[in-house]
Amino acid sequence: MTYREDSCATTGPARYFCVRFDCGKVNLQGALFCALLDLPYVQASLHLASPASTMNTLSGNVIQPAKELPILSLSILVGLVGLLGYSFYNSLSRLWLYFWNTNQYSHGYIVPLIAVVLLYMRWDPSYLESIRRIAPSARLSGAVLLILGLGFRLFATRLGMETPDMLAFLPCLAGVVLMAGGWTIFRWAGPVIIFLVFMFPLPHRIQQAVLIPMKNVATTCSFYLLQLMNFETSREGNILYISGIPMGVVDACSGLRMLTVFLALCGAVAMLISKPLWERIVIFLSAIPIAIAVNALRITSTGMAYAWVGEDSDWVHYVFHDNAGLMMMPLAMLFLYLEIALLGMLFIEEKPSAVRQLQGQSSNKRKPDGSPERE
Repeated sequence: MTYREDSCATTGPARYFCVRFDCGKVNLQGALFCALLDLPYVQASLHLASPASTMNTLSGNVIQPAKELPILSLSILVGLVGLLGYSFYNSLSRLWLYFWNTNQYSHGYIVPLIAVVLLYMRWDPSYLESIRRIAPSARLSGAVLLILGLGFRLFATRLGMETPDMLAFLPCLAGVVLMAGGWTIFRWAGPVIIFLVFMFPLPHRIQQAVLIPMKNVATTCSFYLLQLMNFETSREGNILYISGIPMGVVDACSGLRMLTVFLALCGAVAMLISKPLWERIVIFLSAIPIAIAVNALRITSTGMAYAWVGEDSDWVHYVFHDNAGLMMMPLAMLFLYLEIALLGMLFIEEKPSAVRQLQGQSSNKRKPDGSPERE
């Protein structure tokens, strides 16, 4: 069924309008709805924008067309991401073929899974509409970011740097998303792309520069904790002697793995939690002291078990030495929960009360001469 609107304007603030329906072969001519309307009054009372919208509401025959998915734009975006992944396959394949099979970076498998969950939880269906209209600045900025990422990869490949070669995938991915998705899609996926950095191994020099200080900190904290609990403890470098039983703090006990995993978890929490930006930064950076404290507790508990049961006990090796890291993760999450709760109690966001909102609404009411209206 279609309709045609015939408007009959007259002088003054009023006008006639009528609608004629054409239904198949039958022409229902005549004025189905024709009235003299005072437009300002009707629009103010019925909250209508025009007589045409009035007829659309009264007739009930107008159906809003469903918005179609931007299939072409989505296909270009997915195709470019797939092409980029194929070009980096020779570098990225070393992640699951080698690095993720080591004890230090065995957490790498869960990082892409968490990234998918983050993308799903941050998604808004209104983002699809932004793909239809991509600003030229987004295309230009994305192309520049892609070129810089490819140039960095060529530089890293020329010098034989394995980890920087893999890390070049992230700026290239960000450039493709910005160029083919626009600023809205980039703001949605950008933080998650940065989150993917936790699935890559650290460069060897950076890893060694971090391992040595972390081992010293873990050894020192455990040494003082054992003495505080009245255990006879002495120290030689990174070796602790608990009641004469030696216990070495090796690279696996440095806490680097715990720190990497917990940084990733805190980053995910910071992206999802509804807090001010500075609180999110504090939550993310708090992963460092929490991971160090939890690792020190793990070493301390292992030393206490050595002193009570002995170093030759298979049960002590299995529970405290081999699997204590898994038991420490719930403790770290508990510390993170307590931190978020403490921040929520110390810094309370002031929300406008109902009385204040009513006062603001009454202050906005004005008479035609500009003076406040009294109720």
